[in-house]
Amino acid sequence: MKFRLLISWFALLSSPLTAVYSQNSTENEWESVLETLLSDEELTADALEELSDIYESLHAMPLNINTATRDELSMLPFLTDRQIEDIHAYIYMHGPMLTLGELQLTGSLDYNTRQFLRHFVYAGPVPPVKEKLKLSDVLRNGRSEVTARMDIPLYLRDGFRKGTYLGGRLSHNLRWSFNWHNRIRFGISADKDAGERGYDFWSPYLFLKDMGTLRELALGNFKAQFGQGLLLGGGFSVGKSMALSSMSRQSQGLRPHSSTQEYGYLRGGGAAVGWSHTTFTLLAAYTPLDATIKGDTVIGSIKEDGYHRTQLELSKKHNAWLRTLAANVRYSFRGLKFGVTAMTERLSLPYKGRSRFTGVSADCSLNRSRYSLQAEFSLLDSKPALIASQTFRLGRGWSLNAVVRHYSPEYISLHSNAMSEGGVQNETGLLTGFVHNGHDLKVSGYADLFRHPEPRYGASAPSNGMDLRLEADWRAGRRDALYATARFKAKQKDCKYTGQLEYCLTGRYRLRWTHDCPSGAQLRAQFFYVRYDFIAEPITNGYALTQNYSRSLLKEKLELNLTAAAFYTESYDCRVSVYESGLRYSYNFISLYGKGGRLSATVKYRIGQSMQLNLKAGGTYYLDRDEISSARQRIASNHKEDISLQFIAKF
Repeated sequence: MKFRLLISWFALLSSPLTAVYSQNSTENEWESVLETLLSDEELTADALEELSDIYESLHAMPLNINTATRDELSMLPFLTDRQIEDIHAYIYMHGPMLTLGELQLTGSLDYNTRQFLRHFVYAGPVPPVKEKLKLSDVLRNGRSEVTARMDIPLYLRDGFRKGTYLGGRLSHNLRWSFNWHNRIRFGISADKDAGERGYDFWSPYLFLKDMGTLRELALGNFKAQFGQGLLLGGGFSVGKSMALSSMSRQSQGLRPHSSTQEYGYLRGGGAAVGWSHTTFTLLAAYTPLDATIKGDTVIGSIKEDGYHRTQLELSKKHNAWLRTLAANVRYSFRGLKFGVTAMTERLSLPYKGRSRFTGVSADCSLNRSRYSLQAEFSLLDSKPALIASQTFRLGRGWSLNAVVRHYSPEYISLHSNAMSEGGVQNETGLLTGFVHNGHDLKVSGYADLFRHPEPRYGASAPSNGMDLRLEADWRAGRRDALYATARFKAKQKDCKYTGQLEYCLTGRYRLRWTHDCPSGAQLRAQFFYVRYDFIAEPITNGYALTQNYSRSLLKEKLELNLTAAAFYTESYDCRVSVYESGLRYSYNFISLYGKGGRLSATVKYRIGQSMQLNLKAGGTYYLDRDEISSARQRIASNHKEDISLQFIAKF
């Protein structure tokens, strides 16, 4: 015990900043971490919202690092396989961690990763035996959370002015969740968008985990992902930067759908039972879809935005149904995993020439201390899709990665969610990348060459492309940090001036400086630059400068976050995407284009130990226009302001 205490004190004294427990970390620190984790520009808005919800849920219910399994730690995409192995190896050799400061003794965890990890884990005691399921214990030690949010626009869109929208201007949502040691989770979410009439989306769910032979049980709204997501990819999609560290951990099994996203989930039930190293999963779902129906006989398109503000949008609500039946068997032993998935689906009306989809896929992965291999091959109605990745972990924190993919032009899956440039269809590509985790410096980058063998939207013939990205995160002392990204993409598309395909060139660059003041405040300045170049069109540039100030007051009961932004973009193609501090379970990236400025303030106040009141107010002002947006969304002004309120109670 004296030796364990000595290690703990050494860790605390040698790196005082890493010894902060996750439950004591401030919301301002969490916002900075969340921004970095969501900085993969390849992710879509829906994927960012889904990933943000996952991070927020894990942050609200951190894991005990001394009892967390590999699968639980694998839910954190910023952790590499080597880092997960080193954490478990350290605990196996030295016993349970007494403080999170011991993370620096594991070997492969760099400073930034340790800072990220402490927001999702804590060092707690290890129970002598696994807790048995008792109703009294569940009711006594389970944690409930109620979240209510309301967005109040201080402007009037034409849809409300002219009476086109059916409901009021306010948007709001409610969430109630219960969690017992991440083994029993249930709850319900309700959402009303601005312009909708009442709550039009409800998401109830029940999820059980680690109940003896019953590995997982999901009822209500849930998601399922197996392998790399070619056939069933209901988890968050993997961007190219994220693929450098987490490609080998895509198989997530079943997961409850607790967010307010109105597309991409299954409604029904699924169960996974396991014996020793084998797990068998069976799921059945009958999921409603919003669709545009042509001639009352075929589905023209599937609507994914979830809006039901007008009579036309409301007429598309749940007018199609999808029946899903799928089975998966997985085998795992000493770093080797192998799985087979079979799925059959039937739509209530034909879509793209067919109403029945039948597919099968096989995936495997092999993880060793120095390398890992992952692959999945899928056949959907005899049309193939393949993705495979290889990672070599070299010495001194270096790793090399390669990902190859081939998606047939006729491959159509309603649940595919794998790494791609333009969707899991009509694409062939090779991505090579590297990651270096140093003591104070983390550098990563990739080069992706891809080809679309058949015409696609915006390109009337087979087309090529290239995507390059470099990222660096440097801890320059105890109080300063620099973060920089540079991305260049060249992609062919139709050119009306030459009558053939031409390369469209886009460069996106960002530099961020963070300074921790002695007073406890934090300053963060960012500069963005975007350059868009397409033949026979003027070269356009976009600039943005943001300044953020955050501080904890009143013994960390009050969190204050102020952001100011000035932007100048010459076209929509060179728009700038900026992360902004926001409320919990909300999508906090905003798109700036045109010429103007933005101010926002977020205030979070803790009421006792179990309640929190959050307020966000923001306004955007344009210098190059007299109105904002168009059609029903038009605002007859050059500025718009919003207020958001959120109340959180835990008990």
